[in-house]
Amino acid sequence: MKNRKTIGRTLATKELISKSNSSEPHSQTFTLASGKKATFKLKHIDANRLKEVTFVEMSTNGRDQSALTEAAVSDITRTLGLNQFFPAIGRSCDDRRIEILDGSRRRAAAIFINTGLDVLVTDEHLTVADARQLAADIQTAREHNLREIGLRLTILRDNGMDQKDIALSEGMSAAKVSRAIQAASVPQSMLELFPVQSELTYPDYKMLLELDKAYSERQLDLSALVQSVGVQLEKVDSQLPAEQYKDVLIKLYKAEAQLQLSVPKKAKVITKQLRDFQEKDKFARRKEGNRTVNYEFSRMPKSLIKEIDEAVAQLLKQHFDD
Repeated sequence: MKNRKTIGRTLATKELISKSNSSEPHSQTFTLASGKKATFKLKHIDANRLKEVTFVEMSTNGRDQSALTEAAVSDITRTLGLNQFFPAIGRSCDDRRIEILDGSRRRAAAIFINTGLDVLVTDEHLTVADARQLAADIQTAREHNLREIGLRLTILRDNGMDQKDIALSEGMSAAKVSRAIQAASVPQSMLELFPVQSELTYPDYKMLLELDKAYSERQLDLSALVQSVGVQLEKVDSQLPAEQYKDVLIKLYKAEAQLQLSVPKKAKVITKQLRDFQEKDKFARRKEGNRTVNYEFSRMPKSLIKEIDEAVAQLLKQHFDD
């Protein structure tokens, strides 16, 4: 008779768990990528200390923490207050804080509902490579979205790898690397309006990035777009399903950007002070726009203004009279 296939969460992506320590039932031993074994012991972090004593490093965990809104982790908050089915995984750091390698969504949910968190923690030193691989192997929660992948790949790019090398090292196609990095390039300010960023698709990220580029090329303030969309968003039913809410928000971005980009750009005016005066309301300045030049004077003697008028008239006559 064949053994039935195990259904549910497993941690043995690469046979990480060698065995449970029978003498210490609340500990677990993991085999790391380097071959080294590390023992993790179960700790409970109280709610009032959770945010202070734990942290998440994007380069290791791979999860974009700014995207973990209360709506984004609502699938966890519904049950976490009653039961935590799986402990988070972490390592102790020199500053006595715990870096969460796996379980950053559970950590965020626990903070939102003000409850404690169970964490399997190792006091043993882990190399960056071991910590990163352990986090990647053990993560069995919601798949990282395109932007989160891109943020991780951006770190590799900034460390000197080109996109071709990144694709080879990560086992991805060059196209996926390019799409992920584009998603990571969208300004965070534009994404803050999305309560569940994991609903965003590549076309959504591409559109938002194109808007950012258009505003940059025209030297327009992107925050004005975000603020305007945010005001209109207040009229949208917040109880809409996450995907529908995202679609409405994308349409608002498109419509508002089209409106703002259609407004003729104001000509840049260059102002030059012709002379400095001690009196604040006294000035002599020159303003130059695209096609106009203006001279402005304030609190000048009438005799001086008369001389300026005569000088201008004389110069015009000299240059334009036959």
